[in-house]
This record gives sequence, structure tokens and C-alpha cells, in this order.
Amino acid sequence: MNQFEGQNILITGATGSLGSGIAKALYAAGADLLLSGRNSKKLEALGHMLGAKTLVADLNLSEDRAQLIEKAESLNGVVFAAGVAPIKPIKYLKETEFSETLTLNTKQPVILLRDLIKAKKIREGGSIIWLSSIAAQLSTPGYSMYAASKAGMEAAARCLALELAPQGIRLNCLSPGMIDSVMAQEAGEQISEAVLAEHFEEYPLGVGRTADVTGAVNFLLSPAARWITGTVLTLDGGLSLKKG
Repeated sequence: MNQFEGQNILITGATGSLGSGIAKALYAAGADLLLSGRNSKKLEALGHMLGAKTLVADLNLSEDRAQLIEKAESLNGVVFAAGVAPIKPIKYLKETEFSETLTLNTKQPVILLRDLIKAKKIREGGSIIWLSSIAAQLSTPGYSMYAASKAGMEAAARCLALELAPQGIRLNCLSPGMIDSVMAQEAGEQISEAVLAEHFEEYPLGVGRTADVTGAVNFLLSPAARWITGTVLTLDGGLSLKKG
């Protein structure tokens, strides 16, 4: 129950459904948390619930990132859960929306990690997790922006894992399928509830839950995963076995 007692862990995107679920699971395991997100009301409530330090931050703004770096203590772990998931057929795709997706999903994990490394805020033996998506591997109409951004994230992670290995710092990606969460509800609003329900029926092991992701996060942050870096751990209930 106290697996991460005395360990400092930063979670970005903590106000999202997955980010908040990860925060609650790590709190239950004894971690000391620094939470960031853009929704001030949700962040304040979550921080109060978990007794965590918080910072309202837009990672696209250099001044906000600087405040986050300054507030972070020596970190044992970082979970980058911030992101957007637009679904658009190409004829409706807007260039500004594409740029925003690539910036938050692909660029900012790298930039934030750069700033943390330069400030020496990640301890030797630290573990970094970026939340990716099976969209990076599977071909789905309407997901071109999202898939491209997550594929870029995974490619960057493999390169950076090698750079960080001499410092004993690990970097891995988690690649979940659609989780029955607020993000899934938002996807249902962009496509249709019927299409979303049909998609959920394709998972051999059934619909994914937030707990399925938090268990994998806890594992990759733990010493049990000390020999794992540069990997993409797929959490999709067997969906990619059918699609591959």
C-alpha cells in the first residue's frame, strides 16, 4: 500500500479522467504528488482531496513550464498525461488544430523533459511515463492528427530513452485503447454513441477501465521495471491482435 512512500512524482494533465485516476492510485500507494493541469477548479479539488501540491499550468507557455520546473522537487517519477484527441475527416481538418495537436501531444513532452533534465530535477533511477495511444499503430479514419502526434511521441521516446540511460533514468510509453472515461464520452460526441458502442464491442477482453492504466503506471514507476526503457506497453484488451 505504501509502495511509493517518500517518492516525489509529477503528473501533468492531472485534471483529465486518466490523469486524475493515476493521481489517486499513486496517492493511495504513498506518493508525494505535484499535479498540473489547466482546469483550476478541478485541480484545486483534486489537490485538496489528495493533499498534493498543484500548479495551474498551460504547458504551451514557457512561463508556466518555468513555474512548474521551479515548484518541482527532486523527482522520482514523471507521468505526462496531458493531451488532446481530435477526430476529424481530412476534408474538415484545420491547420491550426493540427498544429495544436502536435504541439501538446508530441512537442511538449519533449520540451518539458528537456527543462527537467537541464534543471536536474529528475533523480538517478527515475522513471518517466508518457501516455500514448493505440491510435499510433492502428489505422482508423478520422484519427490522422491524433495518430500522427502519438506516433511522433513514441519515436521521440525511443531516442530519448537511450540518451537518458547513462543517468539511470527510464522513459516508456503506455499505449491504451479506448478507456471507458470522459475521453470516451468526448469521442462519442465527435463521432456518435452508436459508433463508439460498436468500437467497444471489438475488444476481446471487454472495455478498458482507468484502473487498467493505473496498474501499468504503478508498475513502470516501480523498481520492478528497472530493466525496461524505450518500450511501448500496449493496453488494449487484445484489440490490436484483431487489427494487426
